[in-house]
Amino acid sequence: MLLTGSNNTSLAGVRFGLLQTKVGLISLLSSYDVRVSEKTPIPLVFDPRAFILAPKGEIYLKITERSDRR
Repeated sequence: MLLTGSNNTSLAGVRFGLLQTKVGLISLLSSYDVRVSEKTPIPLVFDPRAFILAPKGEIYLKITERSDRR
């Protein structure tokens, strides 16, 4: 898929999908508190063989409902 605008329908679809992703993240982050768990190694060690920046091992998160919701 080319994102150069050569096909306007695919470009509009990609932009709409990105907008939906952003709205979903905002909705989740406004309702929940996300913190790093004790099981996550700190400092993170990154995998030098990965194509994109990625940690070696797992990242564990604690997700709790926010108490200060209006």
